[in-house]
Amino acid sequence: MSYKRYMVAPPGRMKWIKGQKPEGCIFCQMFKGEYKDAKILHKSSDVAVIMNIYPYSVGHLQVIPIRHVTVIEGLTDKEGLELLTFVKKSVRLLKAAIRPEGFNIGINIGEVSGASIEHLHVHVVPRFHDAGFIETTASTKVLPESIDTTFKRLKKFAHMLAK
Repeated sequence: MSYKRYMVAPPGRMKWIKGQKPEGCIFCQMFKGEYKDAKILHKSSDVAVIMNIYPYSVGHLQVIPIRHVTVIEGLTDKEGLELLTFVKKSVRLLKAAIRPEGFNIGINIGEVSGASIEHLHVHVVPRFHDAGFIETTASTKVLPESIDTTFKRLKKFAHMLAK
């Protein structure tokens, strides 16, 4: 018997996909304080750590250069080092705050790769046995708490990003 599997997008994602996109870059707007739904955990002069508002898993973070860059080779060496440093700090924060059992960490560059925002960013996606990679991409969506509740939990540990 053959059947097709369809990827299930995160809750609310269709609103972003089909909705009116803001003029310009949403991340750049976020860093200027112009985007009301931003869930910023940390912002330095070069990099920010935010919570994805359309998460693939509880605690899904994004590490983003502040300067508008669309490709990895567009980063300065300083930005590249800080970006990776904050990916590591984000993993530590998530381990302390929500204790995931694993992670997916990646960058989508270009629309064909799945990037829906043309501003380089690294996804740090915590994984749990009850909501693993296969379940998330194949046919099941498990988010056991609201995004706002998770954001409050992570904010309690955001000081770890400043160290």
